Amino acid sequence: MAVSLIYTTLDLANGIYFALPFYSVIFIAPIISLWLIKIGKFLIGKILVLMGASVAIFFASISDPFETGVILIFVPLSIVPFAIIGFRNIWASIGIVLSTFFLFLTSRFTDFFSSYVKEVPISYIQMSLALNYLISVTISILIVYFLARLHRQSEVRLIEKEKAVTEKNIQLTKLNQELDGFVYSVSHDLRSPLSSILGLTNLAKFSTSKEELVDYMAMIQDRIKTQDAFIKDIIEYSRNTRTEPLREPVDLFKLTQEIIESLKFNLGADKIHFDIELPQDFIVTIDKNRWKTMLSNLIGNAIKYHDPTKPNQYIKLSANRSNEKLLYTVTDNGSGISSQHLDKIFNMFYRASDTSSGSGLGLFITKEAVQKLNGTITVTSQQHVGSVFEITIPIVK
Repeated sequence: MAVSLIYTTLDLANGIYFALPFYSVIFIAPIISLWLIKIGKFLIGKILVLMGASVAIFFASISDPFETGVILIFVPLSIVPFAIIGFRNIWASIGIVLSTFFLFLTSRFTDFFSSYVKEVPISYIQMSLALNYLISVTISILIVYFLARLHRQSEVRLIEKEKAVTEKNIQLTKLNQELDGFVYSVSHDLRSPLSSILGLTNLAKFSTSKEELVDYMAMIQDRIKTQDAFIKDIIEYSRNTRTEPLREPVDLFKLTQEIIESLKFNLGADKIHFDIELPQDFIVTIDKNRWKTMLSNLIGNAIKYHDPTKPNQYIKLSANRSNEKLLYTVTDNGSGISSQHLDKIFNMFYRASDTSSGSGLGLFITKEAVQKLNGTITVTSQQHVGSVFEITIPIVK
């Protein structure tokens, strides 16, 4: 459309009117093409505007003197179909190129239209030559830019796909390693209590002492509880892996109270002072179930590894909002963690010592849940002094 307006202005300024119908074709064809594209007729719209331009240039070339250089525009018109239509409809592109080439040959190498050539001033010829050259170069540059940009976008998409594949491979490698370790550890930890129970039942068969039988039953019950806790950890790990975060408004102060209440009968909990440094009605939009799991594991561990030799045992629980993030801190003055174990405590089935009870899944599940919420968890600890666990999660408004 811009080209037709430029040509029209030039002709009117020189008092030339015979080519105005051709320019109207160049002006109207893109409008109809845009309408066709808008209603979903993409290919037809593109073919129309290209053929309209070729036909208009054909009539301009048979009416203008050769010296105006209008035939220069046939060159970019022969290239642009491959840029606009692309290779998906390659035969349509080839058809337009051949049609344009045929019009070019007809206009320059036949005498049929020689009588149509009009006399125009020399100044008009010079201006037309410069204008046609400029238009041809501009269209060619735009085609090259479009193709280069398309190539660059393809490169970027390819790089992104390669990056995604690499990340998937890393994740799959990690999952395979975890699965291997998971299967081995689960089979071992599932069999261990069963072997103990089997041994205790065999001992009970030959025992005639009531006191011994009571002891055996208590030990069997303890092994069953251990087995039950381990299975619950596996179920929790599976749930965290399969389900997406479900966020809802939660009073974090009340949730903290509920978790402490559920753990108050754990061994040693009655000797510990729980200091909840959260404001009441501390409402945040979080995944309640995952937060319950994370805090239960952290507070449960703080209770389990308390230091009975200290007169004032405590567990401090605090939270605050900052820069659209929620920071939750669990601080205790328990037995602490040796520095040699700090970088491993979040690994699957890792136990800091052979005497550690539990499945070795608690902190691993906590870390996985935090990562599922796009957060981070850190720990600082000193043996015989205490530990500080910090969870940072983005706040969803």
